[in-house]
Amino acid sequence: MASIPNKITANFINNHSKNLVMENKLHFFLVEWTINFIKNKDITAKKIEKIENGKDGFDLYVRYKDREQYFIIAPNIIDFDSLIQKINNNFYFSIVTLNSKENFEIILKNWNRLTGFKFLNIIFINPFSGLDKKWIVFPYTHQRICDESSLKTGLKSMFNMVEPIEEEQLAAKITG
Repeated sequence: MASIPNKITANFINNHSKNLVMENKLHFFLVEWTINFIKNKDITAKKIEKIENGKDGFDLYVRYKDREQYFIIAPNIIDFDSLIQKINNNFYFSIVTLNSKENFEIILKNWNRLTGFKFLNIIFINPFSGLDKKWIVFPYTHQRICDESSLKTGLKSMFNMVEPIEEEQLAAKITG
């Protein structure tokens, strides 16, 4: 009769699992950054009544005295269509994303689809920028006050106020 080993060693190589852990760390970092940003913006107004994680499938939900706002935290805007399906004109929405060239290009490419949402803003961030840390655009409003011929130039100008950052660069900074 063969003997059964009482110790088995298995080595698994699963880069997807490692990437998932890193994605979770990045996402958690950006959620925390966003919460701090929201609270700092509200220091004088004191309108925040509640901040909740994960409500109705959104990363953050904030109830202010005068409105409700949902936040989608997307370091990289990969699936624009599924992102846009979560947004409507019944509530306030914010998309928080990294100030990367790819994210900027996706927003430009889909600009006309975004301008129909009255209460949407997009917050491009780089928490480690030596310049400004964020810039915010409200597509609905911006489309109405900006000359269409200078739209791309104006947005590019805002993009350049914050140093660009890619997901890998952010990962390196937060994991040291």
